[in-house]
Amino acid sequence: MRILAIDDEKLALESLLDAIRSEAPEAELRGFRYADDALEYAENYTCDIAFCDIRMVEMNGITLAE
Repeated sequence: MRILAIDDEKLALESLLDAIRSEAPEAELRGFRYADDALEYAENYTCDIAFCDIRMVEMNGITLAE
């Protein structure tokens, strides 16, 4: 399973990644602080689950998910 976590706040992203790791240690986990980086990754790799911050500077999480 491949999981993406996107949050522009460093501490929030680290906390989210830790929580995901504790619940799904076998998952391939990728964390991103910039929506553009997450989009670029998603263009090249499939993803099963994405956790997106709703309010980010460059793009909100709803737009990113679409």
